[in-house]
Amino acid sequence: MRRIALFLLILALVPAIYVRQHLPPPSPYRPVIYHDLLPGLRAAGHDPRYGALTLTGAWQLTSANPDFGNFSALAVRSSGDLLAVSDRNAVMVFSRPDRPGPWHTWQRDTIRQAWRGQEIDTDSESVSVDPRSGNVLIGYEGTPRFHLFSADFTHDRKIAAPVLMEWPNNQGPESLRQLADGRTVAIGEVYAHWWSRRRHTGLIWPGLPRPNQAPARFELIMPEGYRPVELAQAPDGRLLVLGRKFTLGGFRTVVTLVADPRAIRPGAQVEAQPIAWIDDPRIRDNYEGMVATPEADGSTAIWLISDSNQMVWLQRTLLLKLKLS
Repeated sequence: MRRIALFLLILALVPAIYVRQHLPPPSPYRPVIYHDLLPGLRAAGHDPRYGALTLTGAWQLTSANPDFGNFSALAVRSSGDLLAVSDRNAVMVFSRPDRPGPWHTWQRDTIRQAWRGQEIDTDSESVSVDPRSGNVLIGYEGTPRFHLFSADFTHDRKIAAPVLMEWPNNQGPESLRQLADGRTVAIGEVYAHWWSRRRHTGLIWPGLPRPNQAPARFELIMPEGYRPVELAQAPDGRLLVLGRKFTLGGFRTVVTLVADPRAIRPGAQVEAQPIAWIDDPRIRDNYEGMVATPEADGSTAIWLISDSNQMVWLQRTLLLKLKLS
């Protein structure tokens, strides 16, 4: 009887498979461990502040699985859980660690076309979740198409977008978001002009991109040398653009703001205003994913996730939660 009780206790402690929304059977991934970093980052009991953002949560995510990490895009599902896509075409749906546990994760080794065994062999760099249908739109480097997955990842549909081939293989649609007004916006990491390290080409579709549909264009102006790697929309409609720059001292991160989403229009030149520089050496990393969520107190939380680039001795998978003032 004692052995049975011990066995049941062990089962209760094993991390549960994510089942809140139906998903196909996951690969045999090992558990994801959340290491809380915030207590060590606080000074005199105060949360660190970076410009208009206050750090209210910081976790290092680890797993014994060698394929874990490399997350290059972040989105939120209608359930409130987060969805991260890696540049190795893996997907992870996971509970917000700022909420009471137990936390659950659902992971898949490789995003496959309708799970029929045909691998997508280009880097996935951007993701957007439709809040109404739950469908997941993913952008890739070096391919003239998007993929639209069903909310449970059991089906996908290719959406031909030849315009994406105008961008280099390693500087494609790094930023992608379906806005509240229905438009889909993608921004390339590449500079729009050889003579400027601030301007980047953006594309606008009036709705979900249709096959071979030509988008309208605009230019996004970022701080000098920073490339846009993620686009998010706050609950109040404001747009946030995550910028990244690599220097001899490592990666530098800036969060910028476009106050009026109507500024994103055909032919426009839109300047993103910096609101926070994440240059704290204790959490400095290659942040590529960002999403905004509404909080119970009416504020907005900004979530960032870093791409470890399979360089665990130099880079980490960090998840930050920052409160927007």
